[in-house]
Amino acid sequence: MDMDTDRSDPFMKYLAVDRNQLNDQPTQAEWTQKRLVWVPHESQGFVSAGIKGERGDEVEVEIAETGKRVLVDKDVIQKMNPPKFDKSEDMAELTCLNEACVLHNIKDRYYSGLIYVSQYQYFLFFVRTIQ
Repeated sequence: MDMDTDRSDPFMKYLAVDRNQLNDQPTQAEWTQKRLVWVPHESQGFVSAGIKGERGDEVEVEIAETGKRVLVDKDVIQKMNPPKFDKSEDMAELTCLNEACVLHNIKDRYYSGLIYVSQYQYFLFFVRTIQ
């Protein structure tokens, strides 16, 4: 978000989240310990998985949602951003900018009722124009 953004504006609830809630130290430590990555999935695009071991050119991962362990090629896993970047307003700030992270961020924001815009001012201009 831009430095001149007014966080008390009522439209902010559709744009931003409280970063202090997402930057929780125990959550960050748990994320680091699990060694989470994104792995391709036939119906969901990508799913979260924890790395359990490596075997040559393959990685054994445990799918977070189901607990199922599978072997996947090292080349298909994608890095995951730490939880402090969840629902990021500006995807250019993500430490890992890959297909899975962008898709996850957009889905996470959508299901939380947050729209994605790159410039808050354009949004305000549009909303105030249609009122």
